[in-house]
Amino acid sequence: MARRAALPGEPAGKGLKAPEKQPTAPPVSRDVRVSADDPVPAGKVLELLDRLSGAEEAAFVTTWLESLPYTRLPPSLGVRLLRALRETGRLDRVRELLAEFPSVTASWPAHEAARLSIERAMLAILDGRIAEADESRALASRALSEAPPGTGLREQLDAHLVAAELDLRRSDLAGAARSLRLAEHVAERLDDGAFRVAVSMSLGHLAMRLADPRAASKHYEEALDRAPSRGLAAMRAHANVAVALGSSGAFEGARQHAEAACAVAAKLVSGWRHADAYDVVALVAIASDRPDEAIAAVDTGLGLLGENEQPTLRYQLSSHKTFALAAAGKAAQAKTWLVRTERLKAEIGHVDAIDAQDLVATRARTLEAQGSFEAALEAGLPHAGSLPQAFVTGTLNLVLGRAALALGRTDLASTCVERAALSGEKHGWVFPERKTSVALYTLARRSGDSRVVRFAEKMLGVTSSVRLSDADTFVEGASAEADTVYVTTRDGVSQVLPDRVKEAVKGADLVVDTLAHELRVGDKTSSLERRRALEPLVVELLRRAKEGLSAEEILRAAGGPGPDSADAEHRVRVLVSRVRDLLGDTNLIARVRDAGEHGKTRYRLAEGVSFALVEPRER
Repeated sequence: MARRAALPGEPAGKGLKAPEKQPTAPPVSRDVRVSADDPVPAGKVLELLDRLSGAEEAAFVTTWLESLPYTRLPPSLGVRLLRALRETGRLDRVRELLAEFPSVTASWPAHEAARLSIERAMLAILDGRIAEADESRALASRALSEAPPGTGLREQLDAHLVAAELDLRRSDLAGAARSLRLAEHVAERLDDGAFRVAVSMSLGHLAMRLADPRAASKHYEEALDRAPSRGLAAMRAHANVAVALGSSGAFEGARQHAEAACAVAAKLVSGWRHADAYDVVALVAIASDRPDEAIAAVDTGLGLLGENEQPTLRYQLSSHKTFALAAAGKAAQAKTWLVRTERLKAEIGHVDAIDAQDLVATRARTLEAQGSFEAALEAGLPHAGSLPQAFVTGTLNLVLGRAALALGRTDLASTCVERAALSGEKHGWVFPERKTSVALYTLARRSGDSRVVRFAEKMLGVTSSVRLSDADTFVEGASAEADTVYVTTRDGVSQVLPDRVKEAVKGADLVVDTLAHELRVGDKTSSLERRRALEPLVVELLRRAKEGLSAEEILRAAGGPGPDSADAEHRVRVLVSRVRDLLGDTNLIARVRDAGEHGKTRYRLAEGVSFALVEPRER
């Protein structure tokens, strides 16, 4: 369900490295010559150019700046031409201009120097030169730190977005999320106006790439509120809101926005843009478990696309129709369309990682529909752990879980559905084919991880035709609808009424109560209020009591710098030491090693230690 997104206003693509030439630039001028003898105050011109650029008028900005009577544009105009050229996809021209700018910009205004460094960083990211991009981003941040207070807000915003993109390229999701928060804070300080549409769309794209559909829909709706109701920006905003809502279970709202995108497209554009709006309708229909509607939407989109090239859109429409056909039980047609989709993929060559994972899920789903369960597992299992935060990966794991269950491989089915549930519970995804996955979600309710149980119960709840049998209802002394809490022990997860929690945890050697933020070891009770940084790590150790946590998992559970940080090993030792001190008994945490020559070291609760973890039923 996640749509492709790049840096703000940036076309997808990859090019050649920029030349090394670095001449000097002309001095900064106070006026701008719009004709041979007609100077205009520079401040007014720059303000207008920034507003036009923010309002997605990059093509006009490019044409106007290139028509000015300059042999070489002054820096203030040159950096704005760079941005406009990038936003219109003229990357070769961007490379040419960047080669004409100096490497030293000490005499420049701070925010102009920052803009130049940002443009260099964005181009370096496109070219795959991540180290150079990081250096340019650091130069931009340094320049902005010297800017007068209250100036250069747009440059600050783009600097944070570049930082988030670099964090994503390094798989540092926590760092990218922090950069997104900083970008959001800066965006709140910008003046209101049409240019805020592009800002909100950029923030929404980044939130979707960070697997946060709720935050993304908020940003897309802000863009929609500011966009002209019958413009292309509104059409794109409607489409993106639809995808974000559909992936998080708000199906009716998603359908309305998808249909609105089609309605705007019908009045404004024809061909591929209109077809793309119908692809959104198909995505929402798949998420809503209405595969026949998805098939019809794709057929309409292909009809509108006609003979237009647009190979990537044609590939996506074909892939979505294949999945919908498989979900509708039309295995033979799905097989035919899968062949067509694979051929289109070969013609395109490289596709986005999410699109590639989507095709893996589609391939496995088609094999499942044919009853080729072993083949489905063979096609999908090598990819089941890749892109764990992505919506399509959750969908893939459910396909694999159903195939494993059909073959009687219950342990593998449990592993697959737990992967999907953990991703769904963390990010707010609601995966398609909920009725088809009832047996899987029923199996997941027996998990020892309350997060998996929580997500499984949510999915069973939104599947209106599913009613829990008495055998499946494991609430102790209450119905499933009661105001209960989760209590996790070595025997699994159960629901308990609040006034029966003490009875449920009686006799446990170690009790962690996340409601009261308390920890009890034997007769000693400690408050976790002042140790909130350790609480999530202790909770994760109890959730994963059987298998334990690796060093990477310890760092992620505790937050802060990830496994790629310079002091990662030291931080793991310190965190484990602090947990042992907190528990008051070093023997409660054991260090074990996975089997095999390259087995990972893990830390887990010692064997024989009984525990109870108390958590709210609603996250």
